Amino acid sequence: MTGDKETIAFEKKGRAGWIYFSRPERMNALAPESLRELWVVLSKLEADPEIRAAVFTGRGGDAFCAGMDMAGLERSTPLASRRRSREIQMLTNRVAEFSLPTIAAVNGVAMGVGLEICLACDLAVASTAARFAFPDVRLGMIPCGGGTQRLARLVGLRRAREMVLAGKVLEAALALEWGLINEVVQPGELVEKVEETVERLAQGGRIALFQAKRCLNHSLDMDLNRGLEYETECYTTCFSTGEPAQGLKRFTGKTGEAEQAVTEAAAAEVETAPGEEALEQGKKGDEGQPKEVEFFEELKGGEEEEGEDEDRDIFE
Repeated sequence: MTGDKETIAFEKKGRAGWIYFSRPERMNALAPESLRELWVVLSKLEADPEIRAAVFTGRGGDAFCAGMDMAGLERSTPLASRRRSREIQMLTNRVAEFSLPTIAAVNGVAMGVGLEICLACDLAVASTAARFAFPDVRLGMIPCGGGTQRLARLVGLRRAREMVLAGKVLEAALALEWGLINEVVQPGELVEKVEETVERLAQGGRIALFQAKRCLNHSLDMDLNRGLEYETECYTTCFSTGEPAQGLKRFTGKTGEAEQAVTEAAAAEVETAPGEEALEQGKKGDEGQPKEVEFFEELKGGEEEEGEDEDRDIFE
């Protein structure tokens, strides 16, 4: 709290928890207590079974988050600055390792810690008004919340040097070209676009999303063989939750009965061709269309609205 006013606001909208940096008079810069408030909000989100994604954005139309409040920073001791860096890194790691998908809805300036939180999110959608920068070196410091590490992994070392060493400011279009963000929209379309993304994410199983995040987050930390082993471990974990059984019900259709027919045919030492034919027939819908084709059409968004609603309810 700052003057009995929360610096972080929270709102539940549909299947997403919207987290607002709420100091528009300071370009949504984070106060020291903001870190604690963010931890509390994130814990509440994880405890809500209806929430499928967390969205970060800024209050007001000018800024996403302009970093940490610099008041009194010039008096920091080396020990205090070390503690400050570790606290911010713990926060950005919390965002990166959050059990639900995270989206940065960048509505304006994202600098310093604000950009580091954006980098820690799984996805980033920005309005044309967004600007991205690390001005820390000009202030005699460096990014301390994971910026030097995540930025280079995301955009490449050459471009990261340009932003960190030279303080280059990226407009939204260039940030998209560099791979810093996923999409750029007009300011009035930002909320709608993010809500569409949330609905797509909500079609996935909650545990499956978390396991997929774990694999992707650690993909650059391991060699290929270790990464493949880790992927298998995460894949196996999905089957301890019951989510695959729920999600596959609509996809498999009559496949279970067809597979049983194949097994019986093999046991009777009958030619496998009829069994295979039965399996293929079992995978088809009422109109003879293979279930795989139906599933792919759903992924392309070709299913009717009623079917889309059914998809979203699979894992509830």
